[in-house]
Amino acid sequence: MTPSRKVAIEKSSDFGKDFPVPKAERHSLIRPSLEDEIASAIQEGILGGQWNPGERLVEMELAQYFGVSQGTIRGALKYLQAGGLVEHRPRRGNFVISISEEDIRDISLMRDTLESLGAQLAAERISSEGEARLYEVVDEMRQASKQHQRQRLLELDLRFHRTVVEIADSRLLQDMYRRLEGPALLFLRMADGFYQEPQAIVDLHEPLLEAICSGDSARAYELARRHTDPDAGRLTGRYRK
Repeated sequence: MTPSRKVAIEKSSDFGKDFPVPKAERHSLIRPSLEDEIASAIQEGILGGQWNPGERLVEMELAQYFGVSQGTIRGALKYLQAGGLVEHRPRRGNFVISISEEDIRDISLMRDTLESLGAQLAAERISSEGEARLYEVVDEMRQASKQHQRQRLLELDLRFHRTVVEIADSRLLQDMYRRLEGPALLFLRMADGFYQEPQAIVDLHEPLLEAICSGDSARAYELARRHTDPDAGRLTGRYRK
C-alpha cells in the first residue's frame, strides 16, 4: 500500500461525478458525500489498475490509505457492490469482480440487449433537453480524445449509454442497467487496448447519437444492438491463445 492520503470532498475529481451511486436523502451532508467520494476513488483505482480483478479489498488497509474510518470504507464498498464492480464473499471479505471468457460473452450480450432497447426508446422519446445532454457527453468525449485522457474516455463512454437509458425513461431498464455498469466498466478497460487512437471510440458513438437525436428508433436500435460484439470477440480470442 502507498502512504495514507486524505480525500477532500471539496476537490472532487471529474471521475466522481460519473460514478453511478445511489442518492439517498441527505440528512447528514458529510458522511454520504464522503462515502460517495471514496467509492469514486476506489473505482478510479480499479479502472487504473491499482486494484485488479479478483483482488481483495481490505477495509483496514483502505481506511489507512484514504485516511478515513473503516465505517466509511464499508459504506463506500456497499455502493460499489450495488454497481456490480465489487462482490462481497461471506467470511472472506470484498473483492473486485473477476471477468472470465464466459463473463465477457454475457456482459456483451446484456449490454447489447439493454443498450439497444434503451436507444430505441430514447429515439422515440427524445426531447430538446435529452438531445442537449447527449451532445454534451459526446463533446466531452471529443475533448478527452484530443487530450489523450483514455481513462476519462472510458468513463464518458459508459456515461453516454447511461444517459441514453435515462432518456428512455424506464425505471426497470435503468435498474437493470445500473447493475451492469461495474462489469461494463471492466469490459471497457479490457477492450481499451484495441483502440490505438482514442478518436475511434468517439467515432463509434457519433452515428448512434445522430440516430437517437433524429428520432430514428430503428437505426438507433440496430447501431446499439451489436455495439460491443467486435470487442467481445477479440477479448474472448485472447483467452484461447
